[in-house]
Amino acid sequence: METLIIQGEGEQISTLKAFLATVGISYKTVQEEDTTDYLLSNSTNKTQLLDSIQEAKDGKTRKLGLDDIWK
Repeated sequence: METLIIQGEGEQISTLKAFLATVGISYKTVQEEDTTDYLLSNSTNKTQLLDSIQEAKDGKTRKLGLDDIWK
């Protein structure tokens, strides 16, 4: 078995689903989970996320140049 991830909208998805049904390929539709909801679902992640948001609001940030990101 192989998994494909396909993104599209409206008619594109309807057409693809019809094609898959025609050729006998099963599929499953999964809605994307909001990243924030996912992070807030775990108490450790929630604490770190909320602390980081508060630090940003308090101006406790620093700028990094592109060359500094990978150091």
